[in-house]
Order: sequence, then C-alpha cells, then structure tokens
Amino acid sequence: MPKTAPPDPPSAPDGATAARRRYGGVAAEQRADERRTRLLDSAMTLFAAQGYARTPIEQLCADARVTARHFYELFDSREALLAALYDRIIDELNSEALSALQAAAPNPQALVTRVVGSVMRHYVGDARRARIGVLEVVGVSAAMEQRRRAAIHGVARLIEQHLNQRVRADELPPRNYRLISIAVVGGINELLAEWLTAPNPPQIDVLIDEIALMCQALLTGAAAFAGSTAAAAPPHSMP
Repeated sequence: MPKTAPPDPPSAPDGATAARRRYGGVAAEQRADERRTRLLDSAMTLFAAQGYARTPIEQLCADARVTARHFYELFDSREALLAALYDRIIDELNSEALSALQAAAPNPQALVTRVVGSVMRHYVGDARRARIGVLEVVGVSAAMEQRRRAAIHGVARLIEQHLNQRVRADELPPRNYRLISIAVVGGINELLAEWLTAPNPPQIDVLIDEIALMCQALLTGAAAFAGSTAAAAPPHSMP
C-alpha cells in the first residue's frame, strides 16, 4: 500500500506567532525602525566627519550597533543609505521653507529674505546637514545627481508658487518666476558650499545678508524689467 503523507503540524495560535515576532517586548517592525534610525544617525555623523567615500558599511554597522545582515534588510547599498539620509534632510528643509513662506510678510522681498534666513539657519544649525546636503551627495552617481537636482527644483517650486501668489495679489508683475526661483536655491547652495570649504568662512549672518541681497536684486530687477518691457510693448489691438 502506498504510504500516506503525515498530516501537517497544527498551526501555531495567533498569540504564539505574535510572540515569535517580539523580542524583549518589542515588535519586529519597531526593531527594524529603530535600526534604520540608528543607521541614518550614524551615517549623518560619519559621512559628515570623514566623507561618504571613506566610510565603509562595516564602520556604519559598528557605530549603529547593527549587523551586516540587518543593514541589507533595510538598505540595498551604502548609496541607498545616503539617499535615504539626503531625503530626510531635504524633507526637513522643505518643511522649514514652507513654514517661512506661509508666514506673513509685507512684500515679496521680505518674504524671500525670511525664507533664505530660515533655510540657511536650518542647514548650519547642524553643520552635518549642510556638509551632506551640499557636498557629500555631489559626484556619487548619476542617480544621486538626479535626486539632488530634483531636490533643488522641489524647493524652487515652493518659492515659485508663492511668488505667483504675489502676482495674483498684484504685488509682482506677471512673468515666469521658475528660473529666478531656481537661481535663488542654487545661489544658497553654492554659497553654503563656499561657507563649508573656505579657510576663513564669513559669519553666517553675513552670508544670509548677502544671499538676501542677491534675492532682492533678482526680484527687483525682474519686476523692473517686466515693467519696462510692458511699457515698451505696442498696445494690443482689440478684437
């Protein structure tokens, strides 16, 4: 007679399954979140102190008290960890910029000055953020460069949207403010790079004043140019 297969073992009750997923009273998902946070925090410190290129995964794991197996459960590579850290930095930056943009300001120039000050102080409040967000992500890979460009355009889009609100309120002349917004964010980025790498960097308040002056010149010049071209243009014939 053919042998019959033994019956399947009884399924563990739900409580036993849940117990296996907990260790020391902490659920597996929570432990994974804690490991991820520790890796991001270690990456923030080590990438800023010694550079992304000179920080191996083994050192990151040792600093974060995470095994290599757990590292690769959370991130595909060291670059994936850098990308996640950069996303966290940019999310915080966008939140700061949005709060500054939503606050009341007497005119567009004051608005941009407030945004510049908020973004700059957020970055330099923890110089690790500035070093990673401005320097360490450059030249890593084509994918990281695309991510960096997307972040610059994302912050610029916030500025552009609020400048367009000022246009609708008749506080600025109608025009395309996209390139000006990108120039503002790019200027902040490059001056931060100068501040981080110069042997004798200027005081941060001096840097903020210079960037604010640049932004005001861009907006004032754009408004004047738009006004002069509108005045010089021949009147449109009525249909």
